Amino acid sequence: MLTTRPKITDLNFHLFARNIHPELFNVCASRTIQREQYELRININTDGHSISFAHDDLLLTEVSAGAHHPLPANQILVSHPVEGVCHDRATVGVRIKYRSEVELESVNPKTFVVIQQQLDEKIEFEGLVHRFGSSGRLSFGAISYINVQAFRKHVQVRTFHTFPETCAVLKSESLFEILQD
Repeated sequence: MLTTRPKITDLNFHLFARNIHPELFNVCASRTIQREQYELRININTDGHSISFAHDDLLLTEVSAGAHHPLPANQILVSHPVEGVCHDRATVGVRIKYRSEVELESVNPKTFVVIQQQLDEKIEFEGLVHRFGSSGRLSFGAISYINVQAFRKHVQVRTFHTFPETCAVLKSESLFEILQD
């Protein structure tokens, strides 16, 4: 399994109105959160993350993945390269609303080290954390951290993925909201 992060320039952000098979990714860490109204499955993958939100017969899957992944071509609601700041919105029927903000931030090396240390101190019960191996050039590897705030009718997911080779941080904040019971 790949233990280092791919190049940030190869990443894309997607939202599908369907399930994406987990075998398409090298899953490093996973967690499922079950509530009365929905089920949320979060995965940290070698490239980034996949988040599946299921409510009744509706399913949304958010994915940050490299361009090399053979993702489905149908039921795509959002798809774009990861660059700068992007705001996305989607509504599935009249029952689910989705919003996200994705930001790629390049920082100076000192700031990057501080961010790495802060993420490295996160404890798994605060969310989901995976520490990648070093690429060899640097003494530390990338870190992915996913924080979930789950409520009765909505869930907010924040992700942080670091890219040590370029001192870049990919951040996203997504909201999945049930509009009707």
